[in-house]
Amino acid sequence: MRFSIPKFDFGCGHRLRFILFQFGESMTDSAEKVTLSLPVFNGSDYIADAIESILGQTLTDFRLYVTDNASQDDTPEIVSSYARKDSRVVLVRNKENIGAAANYNLGFTYRAGKYFKWCAHDDRLSPNYLEACVDALEARPDVGLAYGRTLQISPKDEIFEIPEYETPSIDNDDPALRFRQTIALSKTCFPIFGVFRPELLERSMLHRSYYGSDRALLAEMAILGKFLLVEDAVFYNREHEERSINIDDKLQRSFWQTGRKSRSAAAEHIQLASHLFRIASRHGDVVAPYRLWAGLIRRSLTPVELGRYSLELAGMISPKTAAFLKRNFAGQIGPRQLKQVVFK
Repeated sequence: MRFSIPKFDFGCGHRLRFILFQFGESMTDSAEKVTLSLPVFNGSDYIADAIESILGQTLTDFRLYVTDNASQDDTPEIVSSYARKDSRVVLVRNKENIGAAANYNLGFTYRAGKYFKWCAHDDRLSPNYLEACVDALEARPDVGLAYGRTLQISPKDEIFEIPEYETPSIDNDDPALRFRQTIALSKTCFPIFGVFRPELLERSMLHRSYYGSDRALLAEMAILGKFLLVEDAVFYNREHEERSINIDDKLQRSFWQTGRKSRSAAAEHIQLASHLFRIASRHGDVVAPYRLWAGLIRRSLTPVELGRYSLELAGMISPKTAAFLKRNFAGQIGPRQLKQVVFK
């Protein structure tokens, strides 16, 4: 067993020390083909299933870093049991909860392989997932992200198709068009669990401290490379009550993302808009910023987005005012959009 206590700044306002537990091979061994990062907090119900699906991959040249965010359940013990049996599994334990964004970014600091992938503690992969996505990236140097089809699994392991939430390949040669397509097409962010070229992720802002920043990260990645849907690889997304997407209280959701309750972080749509404009200004060597700003301005001025911003601003000042706006403008915004914009 080897212990080391490095120190990192994860780009989200957090600086901490953590203890790395590694059983078996030293990290100084030759780099793996794919570096995997699995961030988790209190994931004991499903993490064993997730790790089993990773260890069962047909591509075996990988290393899995499980970054435990100060879990209070049996998660560390479960991961340690796998690490003792398989040297490809590494447990990283944070001394305190640093929030999901910083924990995701922490996992990326361990990148060593030619490719990189984030994994979810409650999802599964088809056995060929890594191999199929890596093969696709090897064959297409212009592709920056390869990901499989998405099927949904219930807590009882029932499997459902969800084609309306599938993100198609985004392989237009124009970075500005890819940027707009990614924002428009991403009803969900399932491709964030695909296989990336890490040298492109290194150019990005990574995950930021608000819920939904993965949408902006995908949009930034679309500027830097094409997206490829690999039809014969499958990502099994598990639906259950404890998922972060099912947290209705935005203040509580900001705690999940940042490690603290923050009204500014809870203004998710305002944060997303600001993040997208910052991204649009960062890659002038790839695409002229004005070509990205035009679409973002049009998006920001739509009635739905303006309604979201208004409710979030009101909620930051006075939750009662936000509740009043909800009651009086519900008919204008519409019930489907309202569920997404109400600030609690």
